[in-house]
Amino acid sequence: MAAEAGISRRCLAKWYARWRTQGEDGLLGHSSRPSASPTGTSEGIADLVEALRRQITYGPARLAAERERLHEVTVAPATPSSCVAA
Repeated sequence: MAAEAGISRRCLAKWYARWRTQGEDGLLGHSSRPSASPTGTSEGIADLVEALRRQITYGPARLAAERERLHEVTVAPATPSSCVAA
């Protein structure tokens, strides 16, 4: 049945469980973002990362090094992509 729908068995099982517990509403789109991120980047650091990223057009690794050098803030190189709003 999953193959006929072009989805994995795991995906089918997840959708079926949602349908059983929530009915039709369970089949509507769901965000994959966690409801809480206790170890997430603070708003102040995110603002700093966003401002620096908009000023300097370096790649993620170099931006991380610049943040540490200029502001003594150490964050992972992946942080710029998660902090900048579209």
